[in-house]
Order: sequence, then C-alpha cells, then structure tokens
Amino acid sequence: MQSETGAYYPEQPKTDLMVRQIELRPVILLRSCFRCGKEFRREEGERICPSCRAPKRPKKLSPRLSFREKQIIDLICQAKLNKEIAYDLHLTEGTIKEYLNRLFRKLQISNRTELAVWALTHQMHQVDECA
Repeated sequence: MQSETGAYYPEQPKTDLMVRQIELRPVILLRSCFRCGKEFRREEGERICPSCRAPKRPKKLSPRLSFREKQIIDLICQAKLNKEIAYDLHLTEGTIKEYLNRLFRKLQISNRTELAVWALTHQMHQVDECA
C-alpha cells in the first residue's frame, strides 16, 4: 500500500480476520501422588490418588514375640525411657517407638504401664525385674 508521500507500507490485516474461533476443550489435569508417585486425575486440592486414600488393611501380626520385642519389654519393666532403651540396644528412638507400637497392636494394649502389667501376668523371662 502506498501512502500520500509515496512510501510503501505493508498491508495491515483486517481485524475481523484476526479474530478466530477458540475451541474450548476440557482440560484433564494429571498430578503425581505424594505417596506412591503414580499419576492420577486431579480434583481440586487432591494430592493423594484414590488407591492410596483407601484404608489399608492391617497386617496380621504374629502372636509370638521376637527376641528384640522381649528385650524391649524387659527394659520397659525396668522403667527405662525410649532414649535409654535405644542407647542400650544401639537403635534409634524412632525404632523403639515402632517396636512399642507393634507390641501395643500385637498385645491389644495401649500404653507402657499395661505392657509392664502384661509382662507380669504372662511371666516373661526376667520378670523379677518388673517387681
């Protein structure tokens, strides 16, 4: 296109041609599960996939006590703290807590005192230390 001064300018596209129809498609948002890492369709604010959200079945615990569990029961009977038990057995406090939680589930009790009473009534070895 030539202007009045004789300069050539590129032809400007018409604005009605620039407006195009926008297609609206549903957007599927995939997100990685924080627990297992699998990708899943995300609802608002969800961070955990449906399979991880389902309640887990508790594992059946062996009714027999392991050697380590018996050691921990003996030290509980001596009124030792988790920190002291961990030091004596060369474990971490977190590991002792896990053992205690497993013992509580196995024996269907809820605290250390009940564990010591259970040890007395079931005549664990070295029970005389609990008295």
